[in-house]
This record gives sequence, structure tokens and C-alpha cells, in this order.
Amino acid sequence: MNMLVIILIIIIFILIIYLFLIKKEIKRISHNLDEILNIDSNEILHGEFSNKELNELLLKINKMITYVRHKELDLERKNNSLKKEITNITHDLRTPLTSSLGYIDLILKSNLSKQEQERELKIIENRLLRLEELINSFFEFSMITTDNKKIDTTQINLVGVVEECISHYYDDFTKEKRKIVFEKEINKCIILSNTEILKRIIDNLISNSLKHSNSDLIIKLSEKNDIRLSFENNIVDTSIDIDHIFDEFYTSDISRTKGNTGLGLAIAKEFTEMLGGTISAKKIRNKLVIKIIFNE
Repeated sequence: MNMLVIILIIIIFILIIYLFLIKKEIKRISHNLDEILNIDSNEILHGEFSNKELNELLLKINKMITYVRHKELDLERKNNSLKKEITNITHDLRTPLTSSLGYIDLILKSNLSKQEQERELKIIENRLLRLEELINSFFEFSMITTDNKKIDTTQINLVGVVEECISHYYDDFTKEKRKIVFEKEINKCIILSNTEILKRIIDNLISNSLKHSNSDLIIKLSEKNDIRLSFENNIVDTSIDIDHIFDEFYTSDISRTKGNTGLGLAIAKEFTEMLGGTISAKKIRNKLVIKIIFNE
């Protein structure tokens, strides 16, 4: 009996020590966590006491710390990018507006002939149309990044949509002695999608080729294990960064001098993902290839 009591006392004593050590370890972890949260460092929590449950908790806390850090870095990057792009947007909007005001002032204060006035008014019209295009792009992008409405979809013939979009740009390419070549393995390709959004995606990609290339645009449609639509053209600006081509407001120096907002491809990416597809880009020698994969 005495031996049993002694064993119980020893067990209780061991448990008390064990609980004391766990409590001490928890206090240490809590203190280290406070330091990590209050000090900008890359430290993580480390265990000094062998306990399975405690080690699992540390692992989860460290994962959360890493996740929060990545989010903070991403937020900081986006904030810095936003500050820069606010400046760029202001410049983009001001340029056609300032130019238009200058031509208006010229018409009002100069004795121009009717023919000269018509020429200046045509320039003003083009500048204001460009301003409208910029404003619409900014508004459209803000809408698609904040609106979570459910998209209505229906059965659509992708071939027909592509051909319709191509027809809208026929004259623009012809004026530059360029053309759009549509290579398709099938004459009918039915997908579940939204017609207006799908047209906007294809329009943006064709428009991107028109503005930033000097070659023909090759559009290819294939249907094997999945449905793939690709857009291929020569690259004029070899400094283009493929890894960031779909980023909001991404522009190369050449693009910016042309007044490009950098939203066309970003909008195409947002819309493609809204429809459940994926979009990617790659450089093959001097060519840019943008590929969309649709879910059947």
C-alpha cells in the first residue's frame, strides 16, 4: 500500500513538472510570437520542449505567419504599384485632354480656313475619342474587379464569335497592309460561355495585336482534349516582360508612348477566368503567343 502511494506521488510530481514545463514553453512561445508580430523580421517559432500536440500547433502558427507575411508583401507591392499607376493614369487622361484644349484654343484664336478648322476639329475628335476609350477601360476594369455577380452562360459557337470579332477589325488591319488569318480544325465549336464577355476577350486580344505588332495576326482554334484558342504575332518591343504581361496597368515604354493603359490584357485575363478558362503568354523567338484554354 505504501509503495502504491509513493508511486502515485511520484507520478503526480512528474505530471506537475510536465505541466510546469509546458506552461513555461507556452509563455516562451507567446513572448516570441509577440516579438515576431511587432518586429519586421523573417523569424518563425521554434519549439524547445518535445510535445506532439504543441509541435503541431507551432507548425500551424508558422504557416499562418508565413501566409500573413506573403499577404503583407503582396499588399505592399500592390499599394506601390497603385501609387505609380495613379500617376500614369493621371498622365494618360491629361494628355489627350490637354492636347484637345490646345487645338480648341488654336481654332478660337487663329484665322484658320474652313479646311484647316475641319482638320483641327478632326484631331480634337480623335483625342476625345481616345480619352473616352481610356475612361471606359478604367471603369470597366474597376467594375470587373469589384463585381461578383453570377455570369449567365449559354451554348455558343466559338467559331462564329471569333469570325464576328475578326470582321470588326478587317478595315483596321487592311489599312496597315496586314491581315488576320483564322486557322481552325473545325467549323463549329460549341462551348458554354457568355457571348458579350467572350467577345470582349477576343476584341482585346485582337486590338492588342493591332496596336503593338507590325505583322499579320494568326488565330488558331483546336479541339482535342480541350478547346484552345491562340493569338500569334510578331513582337515589336523586345523588352516586353512576359511574366507581367497580364498585370493591371502593365505597359512597356513603347506602349506608354502610344497612350496604352495596360488594361487590355488584364481585362482579358479577368474575363477569361470569370468564364472558367485559363490564359497564358509566351515568347517564341520574335513572336508573342497568347493562348486561351476553355473548359468544355
